Amino acid sequence: MTTTITGRLWMRLISYQVLDQYMEFRDETNRSLARKAGVSQATVGHLRSGARNSCRPATARKIAFALQVLPESLFVPEVTTDQPIGNMPLTRSGPGTAAQAAPGAGRKQVA
Repeated sequence: MTTTITGRLWMRLISYQVLDQYMEFRDETNRSLARKAGVSQATVGHLRSGARNSCRPATARKIAFALQVLPESLFVPEVTTDQPIGNMPLTRSGPGTAAQAAPGAGRKQVA
């Protein structure tokens, strides 16, 4: 029997400090990187400050390209699901939720 897990692919920032260091190395501000990447200044600011830790794959590619690095240097792929995986309970975490779940709970990491 095959079980299909539906979900959405996100790119999780390895760490906001890594993004900040790449930006400093390339002498980029939030505004200049946003302009080069074609994303909003708020997106860059939220990722850089740690207020957000993930974005869509296209956004991750644009930011990495603008910084002249491989996307894998900044982001790791992650699938979020609306279904429990194995024996793990379904949990939701992140912005807009009342409680933060344990890291990785309800998520299956893509290698």
